Amino acid sequence: MRNDAMPKINNFKRNGVDFVEVTNNVGMTVLFSNLGGSIYSIKYLDEFMTYQTKDMDKFFENGIYNGKTIGRVAGRLEGSVLRIGKKKFELLANEGRHTLHGGKEALSTKLFSQRVFNTTEHVHVVYTYFSHSGESGFPGNALFEVHYIVSNNKPKLKIKLLSYVTEKCPVSLTNHTYFSLGAQNLANAKLQINASKYLEMRSEDLILGKEIDVPSYLDFRKAKAIVKDINRKELNQGKLAGYDHCFVLDKVDEDLPQVILENDKFKVNIFTDFDSVVVYTDNYDQHFEADSSKEATRRGVAVEPQLNPSKDRSLSRGDEFDHFIRYEFSKK
Repeated sequence: MRNDAMPKINNFKRNGVDFVEVTNNVGMTVLFSNLGGSIYSIKYLDEFMTYQTKDMDKFFENGIYNGKTIGRVAGRLEGSVLRIGKKKFELLANEGRHTLHGGKEALSTKLFSQRVFNTTEHVHVVYTYFSHSGESGFPGNALFEVHYIVSNNKPKLKIKLLSYVTEKCPVSLTNHTYFSLGAQNLANAKLQINASKYLEMRSEDLILGKEIDVPSYLDFRKAKAIVKDINRKELNQGKLAGYDHCFVLDKVDEDLPQVILENDKFKVNIFTDFDSVVVYTDNYDQHFEADSSKEATRRGVAVEPQLNPSKDRSLSRGDEFDHFIRYEFSKK
């Protein structure tokens, strides 16, 4: 392939949703969507690095988080209640009595505006959404920007997440892409995470608690097969059916991968300046066929860098939420 050629861009629309497909000069193709400001799929050297719905119409349904921007607040907010100072805000519940990933009116359900900038070095896709005060119960107006930067001459994708608010409100954005690395399931996947602590979790409703040291079955400081401990009793009780844990990163170094996922075919290094990462092993049947897998569960693993939920995630007027995630792929 010519390294001086412009990336290829293909735009199309389906069910009122805009898609833009970007193909760079080294065999990586990323399909973006303005629904949830999302990554629909990533292919590298003609193999899917992600798993996504086989029927694209399923992607339009609420609760299908694959590749979508998660917010205003990633994770579960207990009892769908938000307290800021002396004020109490009732949020929209969407998982029992709790608010998951921003609730019923979350960013993952919204149509973002879309702009595309193309150069010989990269393609820059920008998604913007203005959230009015009261959406899902959250206070204050908020502006959200999701920047995707596809390198033209490297199999590299950077996500930049920005937000500004008019009133104090927690903000914790992430991306919910599931990685499969050209495989049908997680049987040959190995995971490494720069984390010696994680957040305790109640197995009955998966609400997170305080920071504690990782036990052996949650210790990924050295590369370990994901399936090695996944069937342990401790990981399969209550609503827990595998890994769905928040790891607190030991030392954030933007030049070193915080998470490494690999199998016998491919590897992805994940860089970020967030201080924690949620790892979720696709534990439950979402009742759709995946484009690149015949399995019903554990078809891939979601790696979701985000702000530590045990700390204050408030954003105030005049502050800027500004964080990044970067994926770098390689073939074995």
